[in-house]
Amino acid sequence: MSSTMISTLINYQEYRSILCLNGTLPEADFFNCDLPIIAADGAANMLMKMGVKPDLVVGDLDGVDASLLDQVESLYIYDQNFCDYEKALDYLESKNLLPCIVVGLNGGCLDHILNNVNIFMRSSNVLYAPPLYGCTLSKGKYKSFDLPLDTKISIIGIPAAEVTTQGFKWDLKSSQLSFPGVSSCFNRSVEDTVQIKVHDGRILILIYCNFSVIT
Repeated sequence: MSSTMISTLINYQEYRSILCLNGTLPEADFFNCDLPIIAADGAANMLMKMGVKPDLVVGDLDGVDASLLDQVESLYIYDQNFCDYEKALDYLESKNLLPCIVVGLNGGCLDHILNNVNIFMRSSNVLYAPPLYGCTLSKGKYKSFDLPLDTKISIIGIPAAEVTTQGFKWDLKSSQLSFPGVSSCFNRSVEDTVQIKVHDGRILILIYCNFSVIT
């Protein structure tokens, strides 16, 4: 992972918190910042093993090691109509702690990951799932990224989108993307700055931040 590149993609000053889900987390040094760290239930276990103490654990608390509950502040929310990710997002919204950086979205069961992506698509947050940085972009929006040449990028329309790009190896020209359907997976940057515009719908952008193969 290139810490320099992830710092250009994620400016901590633009976000108000870090939300940790119970998946694969970044290394401990990622959390060395002034943002409050909120753990969705069982994510607290891995954080504590890494030496990172969350500011709050939110959820029904059935996944947190009992031995940790007296070491961290927690907020018990039982409502089983919502998952712990959703409960944590509701808490962050109530405390004006959005937008946030979501980590731990991937790892574990496929259906769990898909549900996490589904929830993420409703937001304007960003995700970091090493080596992936991710964000959403909706109708009428435009975004550019300054990246090393040959950076791997995927664009997925969820559920559907019309997209134009510039600076990609395989540029899109008002192309129709959908999931399920056609996606632009493992595309590559061929210019220092790549541009993405969404004419209709909503997309998930995933950028690989591991540049060990770049020459």
